[in-house]
Amino acid sequence: MATSRVPLVLLACGSFNPITNQHMRLFELARDHMHSTGQYQVVGGVVSPVSDGYGKQGLVLAKHRVAMAKLALRSSNWVTVDDWESRQPDWTETAVTMRYHYGRILNECKQFTAAHNDDSSGNAVPLSTPSPQLKLLCGADFLESFKIPGLWQEDHVEEVAGRFGLVCVSRGGLEPERAVHESDTLSAHRRNVFHVREWVSNETSATEVRRALRRDLSVKYLIPDSVIEYIHQHNLYTRDSESINEGAVLRPLAKQPVKSLDDSLHTPAKASPAATMPADFSGKWILETNDKFEEYLKVLNIDFATRKIAISLSQTKVVTQDGDKFDFKTLSTFRNYELAFTVGVEFDEHTKGLDNRNIKCLVTWEGDKLVCTQKGEKANRGWKHWIEGDKLYLELTCEDVVCVQVFKRKQ
Repeated sequence: MATSRVPLVLLACGSFNPITNQHMRLFELARDHMHSTGQYQVVGGVVSPVSDGYGKQGLVLAKHRVAMAKLALRSSNWVTVDDWESRQPDWTETAVTMRYHYGRILNECKQFTAAHNDDSSGNAVPLSTPSPQLKLLCGADFLESFKIPGLWQEDHVEEVAGRFGLVCVSRGGLEPERAVHESDTLSAHRRNVFHVREWVSNETSATEVRRALRRDLSVKYLIPDSVIEYIHQHNLYTRDSESINEGAVLRPLAKQPVKSLDDSLHTPAKASPAATMPADFSGKWILETNDKFEEYLKVLNIDFATRKIAISLSQTKVVTQDGDKFDFKTLSTFRNYELAFTVGVEFDEHTKGLDNRNIKCLVTWEGDKLVCTQKGEKANRGWKHWIEGDKLYLELTCEDVVCVQVFKRKQ
């Protein structure tokens, strides 16, 4: 006797600022893959835009993001938009959003059962169909977020990966398998993390769409025409709108979880990652050692000639720190590079003069270390800065390469 497939609903959470064709394409790719396993029957998809309380720079009002998503998905007969999360007064953890939707799905299933499975005497007939499941649909870069200190509660990672599960669509050079391998929790539930490979390259980014819009450039064929019309009608994604939440700390990094009333009454409050400043990085630092720098440049696809010039240079770092605001200047006789950021605030970086890529970055405190997660086409990319005595350490990572630079404070 053939085994019944498990009914499955796919849930995508995010800013959808604005929704793009790539967002919608993820649902189609995921549905095909889950059907190919022979275990699941995808019965629905849900787009859940985040609330205004998320605090991300350039985030337009939820009512607009919901409206644009609904316009974009008019052509879909199985993916819908739900505004519950967007209507919450504060940012809602992904695990909490999943609990809400799973409860709603179970309730709808019970109502359907009661309405369609009564015998002639009015008694309910037991269903042989398996209970429905809910899984989180995400891109490969989402798995990298589990590494960001303070962004996820460990029990929430356990709940999302273990109780529900993830369907992860990879693209470009990102390696979701590595992210699973490097997380003990994800690795323990690896059979509940489904990897979907997108062979037709599509690198559409909502960030790049917004950038094009505020520069009056065409975004046709990147987002639906109905969404483009809505954006123009409501004058969204202008230079002014990109300054929304500028300098604000992402709500997930500022929100303090309280497990119980006893915890809130008897446990001293912990400082948020953005509020912790255990070290003063200000000053001038001279490079002393540079281990595996050429290997690091090579994995970034830097050409041979440039690598040889770079590894021979003497570097000086000039760091200015004002609270959680930093300005790092890297000076050399070949070229200079400047990076300004605020701890806890996500920002876009163009690595001009290095590998010339556009990446999304978030710097947080991890004890006495500054830790940066860089999301882009290169997997496992980021850096860490910390101080020991009169030495400044910089650990650069990309894929499986780790470069360590040591600088000495100049008196």
